[in-house]
Amino acid sequence: MTLASPKLWVQRAQQEGFALGAFNANQLEQAQAIVMAAELEDAPAILQVSHRALQYIGGGNTTLGLRYIAEIGKVAAQSVSVPVALHMDHANEQEVLQALALGFTSVMFDGGDLPLEENIAVTRRLAEIAHGLGAFLEAEVGHVPKADPTGRFDPASELTAPEEAAEFVAATDIDALAIAIGSVHSVHSKEVALDLERLRAIRAVVDVPLVLHGSSGVRDDHLVQAVGLGVCKVNVATQLSRAFTEAARRTLAEQPSVVDPRIYLSPARLAMIDAVRERMRFFGVSGKAGIGAANRQTA
Repeated sequence: MTLASPKLWVQRAQQEGFALGAFNANQLEQAQAIVMAAELEDAPAILQVSHRALQYIGGGNTTLGLRYIAEIGKVAAQSVSVPVALHMDHANEQEVLQALALGFTSVMFDGGDLPLEENIAVTRRLAEIAHGLGAFLEAEVGHVPKADPTGRFDPASELTAPEEAAEFVAATDIDALAIAIGSVHSVHSKEVALDLERLRAIRAVVDVPLVLHGSSGVRDDHLVQAVGLGVCKVNVATQLSRAFTEAARRTLAEQPSVVDPRIYLSPARLAMIDAVRERMRFFGVSGKAGIGAANRQTA
């Protein structure tokens, strides 16, 4: 298939009470794992790449990284019979425009460092451009913190205020809103509790689909409740990288003389396929590849 916008999928998820997983890839094997898992689960897939992943893929050059991943995403989508979206996560204005020009079908503009009025103005302009190209635009109100390598993070990070979320959505014409309700990027174990009352308050005043970042460290029982309360796109990164890395590490420990990266990257890819499949089943999107049939775009 060609790359597709996830707009219809996310709307259906909101209507029917399930969630789309948006899965991060840092290199080729991880991108392959995501679409292979989707094929096995008969599910639509959102192949997602972060700013730091672009820097890595492009050898420090994010523009080159965007070009690499744009081509990888197109080939990945063509390799399977289920719908695939290519999403640029936490992008600045320039990266959003570059990603759209290269054929990304979904982008997230992160204007969190801007004053609210400027954030609204830029987001509204980018939404108009994205929609003109048939692409999906996500934006964020609040800030999801990132844990350091020891697992510590700033507890004073800005959670999403319902009234600010309502103002932002009304003024921008975005397709989905990422919210900060207690999740944390890069947490390795499932120990984080969400502020579900805040989620209820946001859902009461915002009608667009809601997105949760930093899900890998969130307790599964809270993820279930969050999906039930209207979260319909859930980003997954650390949980997948952990499965990938642990499988590679086991192979290297068992075969310390190995120098061929294919020997340890193959089981790593298989482990990530299993991890993505498990999350797809958990979110309730397995078997729903057909929801993307009317929302394809040539790439």
